[in-house]
Amino acid sequence: MFRCATVFVSLATITMLLGPRSAEAQYFGRNKVQTARLDFRTLQTEHFDIYYYPEEEQVTRQAARMAERWYARYSQLLDNTFTHRQVIVLYASHPDFTQTNVSAGMVDEGTGGFTERIKSRVVMPFTPGLGETDHVLGHELAHAFQIDIAKREHQNAFELPGWFIEGMAEYLSLGPSNAFTNMWLRDAKRHHRLPTIEQLDNPRYFPYRYGHAFWSYLGERFGDEIVGRLLRSKARGVVARLEDATGKTRDELTRDWHESIPMEDGDDLAVTPRAIVTSADGGRVHVAPAISPDGRRIMFVSERDRLSLDLFMADANSGEVMKKVISTAADPHFDSLQYIQSAGAWDATGHRFVVAALIDSTPSLSIVDTNGASPRRDIRVKGLGEIYNPSWSPDGRQIVFSAMKGGLSDLFVYSLADGAVTQLTNDAYADLHPSWSPDGRTIAFASDRFTTSLGELQFGAVRIALLDVTTKIVRPLTASADGGKQISPQWTPDGKALYYVADADGVSNVYRVELASGDIRRVTSEPGGVSGITATSPALAVASASGKLAFSAYRNGRYEIQTLEQASAENAPVVTAGAATRTMTPGRLGRLAQLLSNAHIGLPANAEFATSKYDDRLRVESIAEPYVGAAVGGGGMVGGVLRASFGITFSDMLRNRQLQTMVRVGTNKDDYAAQVAYLNRKGRLNWGFIGGFVPARFIGAKRSIIRSPELVTQEYSNLRYTHEFASMTARYNVSRATRFEFRGGARRTGYGWQTVTRATSMTTRKLVTQMVQDIPGAPAVYLAEMQAAYVRDTAVLGPTSPVLGQRVRLDIEPAFGGLTFADVRLDVRRYFMPVRPATLAVRLQHTGRYGRDSRDARLTPLLLGLQTLVRGYDLSTFAAQQCGRMATSCSTIDQLSGNRFAVANVEVRAPLLGLLTGNLDYGRTPIEALIFADGAMLWTPHPNEPLERDRFSSVGAGVRANLGGFVLETTGVRPFDKPRNGWTVSFLIRPGF
Repeated sequence: MFRCATVFVSLATITMLLGPRSAEAQYFGRNKVQTARLDFRTLQTEHFDIYYYPEEEQVTRQAARMAERWYARYSQLLDNTFTHRQVIVLYASHPDFTQTNVSAGMVDEGTGGFTERIKSRVVMPFTPGLGETDHVLGHELAHAFQIDIAKREHQNAFELPGWFIEGMAEYLSLGPSNAFTNMWLRDAKRHHRLPTIEQLDNPRYFPYRYGHAFWSYLGERFGDEIVGRLLRSKARGVVARLEDATGKTRDELTRDWHESIPMEDGDDLAVTPRAIVTSADGGRVHVAPAISPDGRRIMFVSERDRLSLDLFMADANSGEVMKKVISTAADPHFDSLQYIQSAGAWDATGHRFVVAALIDSTPSLSIVDTNGASPRRDIRVKGLGEIYNPSWSPDGRQIVFSAMKGGLSDLFVYSLADGAVTQLTNDAYADLHPSWSPDGRTIAFASDRFTTSLGELQFGAVRIALLDVTTKIVRPLTASADGGKQISPQWTPDGKALYYVADADGVSNVYRVELASGDIRRVTSEPGGVSGITATSPALAVASASGKLAFSAYRNGRYEIQTLEQASAENAPVVTAGAATRTMTPGRLGRLAQLLSNAHIGLPANAEFATSKYDDRLRVESIAEPYVGAAVGGGGMVGGVLRASFGITFSDMLRNRQLQTMVRVGTNKDDYAAQVAYLNRKGRLNWGFIGGFVPARFIGAKRSIIRSPELVTQEYSNLRYTHEFASMTARYNVSRATRFEFRGGARRTGYGWQTVTRATSMTTRKLVTQMVQDIPGAPAVYLAEMQAAYVRDTAVLGPTSPVLGQRVRLDIEPAFGGLTFADVRLDVRRYFMPVRPATLAVRLQHTGRYGRDSRDARLTPLLLGLQTLVRGYDLSTFAAQQCGRMATSCSTIDQLSGNRFAVANVEVRAPLLGLLTGNLDYGRTPIEALIFADGAMLWTPHPNEPLERDRFSSVGAGVRANLGGFVLETTGVRPFDKPRNGWTVSFLIRPGF
């Protein structure tokens, strides 16, 4: 699917958090928790079906008007109209959005919306400000047009490179000129990091920003009509499309693009900030600074540990990290520190620090004792969607913050004395970054109320506003008419001046305004810019007692934190507000710019649209492509077979309920299978049913050989199972880390043997005869089955294996009826990091079959694969070696007949590159080195008889690599419990345990 990223989390610095999709996704794995019952309704416009819930109806009606306007713009620009009604699913806040079932996977904090591939549904939350919501909506609808045009041209838009698709969507929704994208381009050119056309597809170049920049060049150089031409081009490959549409070679396009980017020198400054937290610590993201009142300590958010984005405290003079204050990786209750839109704040004493967070999907204020004398206090604030940017009142009794409610951002005050929440603003304007004045009478904040027309849905930049706490009257800080933003207001200690971040000249820098005279001083002159993760992320903090400044700056592709003394800021030169831009001279508006500048194109006159109750009937969601193929079964022992499979999935529009059917047929009766499954995912309790019949075979369960001077006769016996089953299933998600699973149903298992006899000539080595014989097995078994499981997973995944946290699964599966027994499984895994970047991984696992009939030979063996548990062993070679090369018969199933086993694994793993850098650095192709010791015991207790047991152990070393999402493990192994011990090589396709 296409995602609208609000941050650059897809950069290599954080991709380690997006580990490989393991086969254990259901065995372990985090949970998508449905914390709220959202009563969806449908709003219909001329071209859209919009799904929403009552809490957000007011703002949804405005979003509907925006959607129709985007449709009018894109249909004109791209010469394309939909033949279907486009679906949009809206959520009032990002936490609600993360619960969506339209996407089967987890939705992370950096995803601002997505357009899925099956039905091109646009799914997104409202953002802090209708202007940014309009941008994200335009971005996602651009994807809908891309998908529609590609289908008409018999192409697949999802196969196009990220920079082409995402960059185009940014260009179409933002226009050709954007200060935030320009910041990335200036910085890249200054540090000689501009990509060529071919390099744009490299993950190191963020597709949203670099793609936007290149599309801006194409639109300006060749006209906006090139967008539609490139989408419809039949040329193979994006570069070939570009050369065909522009008439220029790739090298000429690269050179012209690079030359079109202005190279600017930073202005000479009377003062120079000190960079104190930089990429020297291995991190690339250091943002959301908050400086203590005395100016000696700084709190900031960073991924310097490579595990997650965490809160750190550093010395404000040296930049040395003093401690990690909050770790979202180590604490599974923390969903997010809201680092994109928020920063924390110190109280006037310097003893308390407050940060906005999501804890178990609930917006919260987390108050930390900075001296460590008291435990952290987490205040969960009900009735709000998200909380951003808290700020203390001077007396420390109240906290003001911005929050989402009903899809809109407003200001609120929380009273620590009684827990009361008071709403200060209540309108559709964006209200962000509140900061309480030293005298407690005024709250400064950023708002678009002075630049936005709500009636026309024409949005302007956010500007600093001043709210009188007593009268609630709001007035602008400055009267300047320039079109730039103003964010992150911070008071001087005496309250006579205010700092903020602005980009009046196209570059974000720190400014200071004297409240009495109105004089404006430009305090910094960062060549890249003073910025957080997004254009409106908080980036500035001022010590409430010493007046020292701390801010985040974008430099050489990284975010670093710099400081500046108050005396230097006070002496900064006075500038004229609204200076002309240094980065671009306005020229003739292209077609896209004209469409974007006209707020009335396609905009419905009012928000009166028809609404109805959500229709949750199941309809065809997708049809699996029929598969027909030839195969050779049984390793060539049972001849050729022909197989075909077909499946249909039914779903409601929100994918809360799904019905899946699958059928497989073939020329062999072992190929016939069918399954039907239903799942309801509307709440914390997910429930459903599953039924069907599935054959299975234990190939080579028994083998024998007869040798004569003329012939060698081999006999292979395959044990055949036929499972017919029906079960009810349930899963209760307690939190992202913890869940309970339940199942109850019935099963019939039939048995049989298939014996393959092959006679080979000793003289010619050719096959003389082959016979396949089906032999009835034991009587079928009828069982009533149940399952209960407890699962907890706090593991932090690297690209090749978990690196930190723990995993626990306790499974109990009793069965009654024809047989009575219970399968029990306990699997405990812990991951420690005693020395960076090495992880010590430990697994203890026990699986046992208990009860009266636990040793019945008809039961499926508990252990069907040993190699994944104890490296250096597998069923066939172990059994063969146990039997001996000259044995006339051998039974794998008898050699591994134990009904209980225990496994212990110890592994030390570390990224190869990280061993050189001392950090969790994996490089472009993630490779980790490992050493291990594996051990297992397989046993069966017999009444009044000695214990029957087998032991397996091995040691070894090797590497594990992530190759395009597939993890390949290659190890040298020394087994100790084979008849013929010695070093061997083991290959596995799996992530580390």
